[in-house]
Amino acid sequence: MFRAIGRWLIDDGGQDLVEYALLTGTVAAGGLLVFLVIALSMGVHYELWQTLQQAAWEPSPPCGC
Repeated sequence: MFRAIGRWLIDDGGQDLVEYALLTGTVAAGGLLVFLVIALSMGVHYELWQTLQQAAWEPSPPCGC
């Protein structure tokens, strides 16, 4: 029984799969963070642009003056 446990602890047959899973998780988390930052930045800049456009608009005088 101790020999079987020793072989199980020494065996590294699935190590590459664990490494790929950790690498994939890291890349996915980084991509999600980048996406959230880009989405937030786009929203802030759009709101700023929209506010500036609304402030720059001047209504025309009424017809009949």
